[in-house]
Amino acid sequence: MKSPMSNNYLTGPIDRRFFGIQIEDVNNARPLGFGLMRLETNWREIEKSKGNFEFSKVDKYVAFATQNNLDIIMLLGQPPDWATGGKWSSDYGSYYNSIPPSNIQDWRNYILALGQRYKGKIMYYEVWNEANLSGFYSGTLEKLVELTMEAYKTLKAVDPNIQIISPSYTGASGVSGMGDFLRAGGANWIDIVGVHLYGYPKPPEAMIDLAYAYRKTITQAGAGSLPVWNTESSWNSYYYKGILYGSDENDYSNQMPDDLAIAYIHRMFLCNWVAGMNRAVFYGMDQPWSRIRLLDLAHLPNVAATGRAYQRMVDWLTGATIHQYVVSREGVHTVSLTYPDGRAGYILWTDDDRSVLFPLSAELAISQTQAADGTALPTSDAITVTNLPLYVKLLSSQVEAPVFDRKADADTELLYNHDFRMNFSDSTFPIGWELLGMSASKYSGTDSPADKTVLTLTPAGQYGQILQRLKKPLQKGYSYKLAITYKLPPATTQGKWGIGFEVSSTGTPFIDEAYLPLTPQDTFLTRDVSFFYDFGDPDPSPDLRLTLVNLSPDGQQQTLYVSSISLTQIGEIENNVPHAYNITYSPIVPSAGSFTKGDQFLFTDADLIASEGIGWVCTASGTFGTLKSVNGSLTNGSNVLVVTKADALSIGDYVKIGTDPNVYLVSYQQSPTRYELGSTAKTTQANQAVSYSAPTFAPLAQPAKGKPANPTVPTIGRSPYVLQNTNAYPLDVLVAKGSVSLIEFSRNGTTWYDTGLVSGIVRLAAGDRIRITYTTAPKITLVPQ
Repeated sequence: MKSPMSNNYLTGPIDRRFFGIQIEDVNNARPLGFGLMRLETNWREIEKSKGNFEFSKVDKYVAFATQNNLDIIMLLGQPPDWATGGKWSSDYGSYYNSIPPSNIQDWRNYILALGQRYKGKIMYYEVWNEANLSGFYSGTLEKLVELTMEAYKTLKAVDPNIQIISPSYTGASGVSGMGDFLRAGGANWIDIVGVHLYGYPKPPEAMIDLAYAYRKTITQAGAGSLPVWNTESSWNSYYYKGILYGSDENDYSNQMPDDLAIAYIHRMFLCNWVAGMNRAVFYGMDQPWSRIRLLDLAHLPNVAATGRAYQRMVDWLTGATIHQYVVSREGVHTVSLTYPDGRAGYILWTDDDRSVLFPLSAELAISQTQAADGTALPTSDAITVTNLPLYVKLLSSQVEAPVFDRKADADTELLYNHDFRMNFSDSTFPIGWELLGMSASKYSGTDSPADKTVLTLTPAGQYGQILQRLKKPLQKGYSYKLAITYKLPPATTQGKWGIGFEVSSTGTPFIDEAYLPLTPQDTFLTRDVSFFYDFGDPDPSPDLRLTLVNLSPDGQQQTLYVSSISLTQIGEIENNVPHAYNITYSPIVPSAGSFTKGDQFLFTDADLIASEGIGWVCTASGTFGTLKSVNGSLTNGSNVLVVTKADALSIGDYVKIGTDPNVYLVSYQQSPTRYELGSTAKTTQANQAVSYSAPTFAPLAQPAKGKPANPTVPTIGRSPYVLQNTNAYPLDVLVAKGSVSLIEFSRNGTTWYDTGLVSGIVRLAAGDRIRITYTTAPKITLVPQ
């Protein structure tokens, strides 16, 4: 009946029309770079009496859109009382009416009037808002499909280029309803599926899982080829420094602090992009219901700091092409991309309040780095990643993009997308991969490796395959490791699968040693093969591809389940998976757990600070504790440790084996008794005692250059005592002892937020304040960051 939209921003450069916004009052509209505008209008205010149309408000929207070259979403629905037999019903006030029109001809007349007046100016019409909420729609499913069909027929008759967006469904509760609507016939009368990815007070990353749930349902309902738009998202409640704000959704005085709001607005659109949304709309520019304010609502229409950050985000991302999205086990999100000028870049953030220190390669140490709030970071050999996204961009398009990693001597990952989490639904194969001669779907078994998306690959015939062309060529004189995590259950007629390298579509093998046959295994395990690209081997091919291929003859195919595929350029493997440097605030000295060299402890107990200083730093990686009756065997040149006691070790443990003086990091568990280590053994240890290697610590060095060693705490005045960070750098305020009843935070010195703390740490950006109410003055320590 119709073809899907051609402007797919998921596999090509992002267009500014991906970025949408809803505006309540067109007089407040400001051109912040977005290319899509959703109108705050409805049938009730356009046709208050039958046949009498008031278009002035819509005309103003259209004029603004025309002036700024914007696409428009016109929201239909919410009938006037006269169209519903004088009846009205809604949980959200008289602006809405959840009852569908009594006479379908009234609906046709209204839509025809819109289509004719705005032909060529409004190209997108959304049939109804949040149809799964009774306050917006209280009719039957059959009536909703009829309304959609009539809107489609009426508007397409006016202009066949007009695109119909389905009635939107919102939140997790709307997933099943969307499927019901599509299966009931709704899929036949839409061009675009509209969803609302609301998940507040959760952070933006929760949108990814919600989007996947919608996409799965949409695909199962037979509409997987249609674009999916998130036509509304925002936050009405949120967590800030561990405290929930906005529990009263109608208390509009509550506003998200700028630092969190800027982080969320960037991450919202990044997560929508990653999750496969073709467009995304923020609600809204001037909507007080949203705790994120793009405008200063007290001084309309002045643009707030978050509004400027929105515009900066659009400028940074327009034209960029995304290659990979990865979440590390330390909670660091990384998006790698290419900019229009040919330079490579990265976006990094964490999804909570943690800070992770990343060493930078030589290429990245002199790159352009800027935070989402517009702060430019000086060139450095390391950066600190927080919940505020960092944009890193190479200075030259002639410099090959390094793989961004927190390890100074990391192996080089050569695949765009090795773990399939990037933009995968039941109908859309992951970016960077091609699917030839087989079907792919998500595996839903309970034995999936943690935090992984598993592909179910079902071949249709012999030589069906998935393949990926390398983003970097193989280099002669280097060793490489090809690894795959998969499950291939034993079968009466066993399927034949293999993974290796081919040149061109003819399937010519590239290097015989670079091939791994996949043997049966009934659990997800990692197999790998290492090979040396010798100077006598064939020259690098511009069409070299990594191929996972089904070799079984017709009639003997077997399904394969794949969790991840990786290709790394390796030398000597040395501690290739240590955890990131962490900063921990602690009232006690560390005595349990695993710690990596560089990990920091900032003490929060006043007496401990007096005896130990502001904190400790880990000087040698290790694990506290004692292993009892655990022996292990390790072979010279191997990194696989076999132990005598099941599940005796954990990933991240630091251990020693027998008389071997080396300390090994446990990096992967192959089975209950087999572990991969972060480095290869230099000696053979047969059935020798395995023990933890304890970490060592030293007093924490004072802050970096330009920051005072011991910032002076002003004399604590009468309660409530106010302390402002007058420095140009962030400052942690450690409050301990005394008798404190309330600690509040403020960004502007006027609006104060209860932190929920009576002791502990509050981080202040430059200019921020805290207010402490007490009966006995506390001990205050200042720590520059």
